[in-house]
Amino acid sequence: MRMRTVTAALIAVAWIVAPGWAGAQENAYDVLGKALMPIANVFIVSGSGGITGTNAAGHGVVLDGHLIAASKIPPELQGEAIHLALMAPDKLLIQAPFERQMMTVCRNGGTLWATPGSQIQSLLDQVTAGDAQPPKKAGKVFGPLALPIPAKELVLLPLLFQVADAGTETVSGQPCRVLDVQLMAQLSKALHAQGWSARVWIDANYAITQLAVNGPNWSGAAAIDKLEFSDTLPDGTFDPQGTDVLKLTPDEFVGVMKELGQ
Repeated sequence: MRMRTVTAALIAVAWIVAPGWAGAQENAYDVLGKALMPIANVFIVSGSGGITGTNAAGHGVVLDGHLIAASKIPPELQGEAIHLALMAPDKLLIQAPFERQMMTVCRNGGTLWATPGSQIQSLLDQVTAGDAQPPKKAGKVFGPLALPIPAKELVLLPLLFQVADAGTETVSGQPCRVLDVQLMAQLSKALHAQGWSARVWIDANYAITQLAVNGPNWSGAAAIDKLEFSDTLPDGTFDPQGTDVLKLTPDEFVGVMKELGQ
């Protein structure tokens, strides 16, 4: 009996330390839910502006990563850094390569800006010139960056997706669970997101380490090098740097984000 007990214990230890993720048999929806929970918590805003929920990780997040591939960027930009900073409920900054240089687009409360301003103005002029409709009037105000659901219902978030297991892979030396994810059909139709899907790589700490997105006319993949949550972000995070800064209207902001996403 002692020998059988020792043998069983050795097998268990070997399975735990063997290459691969010990949680590989965990339900795919549970894995996705644990990976999304800290991110979703950023967008759960209480009436006083704070974050609610027992797993709240703060209402600020900083993401640093790099492009692995994308279908509509020059090959020399693949591997370039991407940066995102967000502070709920109304601050967002994105830096990413666009047309052979880095573009920054930012919402700082009611102020919208982007750099390099001269290039972005040229881009907006091209978009406007090709638009047969008259420009919309300024004055539209964006709502808060918040999920319209209570924190206690975040456990149901994975049910909005169709999730399929794609096995395990090693990313930067870490074993990761690989999941293929799509929005539920009705939700995808309501959001005009038909034909979009994603593959996510999730490590043993339930952190997303890599993300690939495929759509009808675009595909891309990025590695997430750092993802940190905080109650506050440093002063000046969302302030423009340099002199070539272009102030944007809400419609222009949406237009620039659309071009950046393409």
